Amino acid sequence: MTASPAEPPRLRRSADDRRAQLVRIGLELLPTTPVQELTIDEVARRAGISRSLLFHYFATKREYYTAVTRAAADLLWEHLLPRPGTSPEERVSGMLDRYVGWVETYRETHLAFVRGAAGGDPWVSEVYEETRGRLVEAALDALGLPDDARRRQLILAWFAFTEDLVGQWALEPTMSRDELLALLRDVLDRLSAR
Repeated sequence: MTASPAEPPRLRRSADDRRAQLVRIGLELLPTTPVQELTIDEVARRAGISRSLLFHYFATKREYYTAVTRAAADLLWEHLLPRPGTSPEERVSGMLDRYVGWVETYRETHLAFVRGAAGGDPWVSEVYEETRGRLVEAALDALGLPDDARRRQLILAWFAFTEDLVGQWALEPTMSRDELLALLRDVLDRLSAR
């Protein structure tokens, strides 16, 4: 009688590694599932753990959703940032192009993020406002504009316009992608010149 090969010993993950794994699973699900619709059971199943063990790492569903939302916002931020040494013109155009691509890829998730913030979900609003603030600073820097209250307010208004138009365009394109990008840039240039 031959002994069957022993299963390799399971490696215990540190708490930080397990939390990172659970957030990563949430991020993998985001292209098809808005964060508020992620099921804890599905995340736990994919991680190979029980639902109750997931709550050992995240005390509540809201805490887990906040961690996934923050991680997604960080990915968006990293995706939009221009490479060092990029000219100011290319920084703005590149950020716009990458933003449109992001919304095309993650439309439902992005809309859930924007609507969740607008709907008053405090955990989404906090992450959303932080992300918007960072994007405003990046836009002001890329445009070579001073960071004052008036310009900040104008750029924030432009972001709201951009989010809505790009979200609608991704659902029903009424112009070419190049026309969309040119329109967004034209509005930005007009606002930033004031």
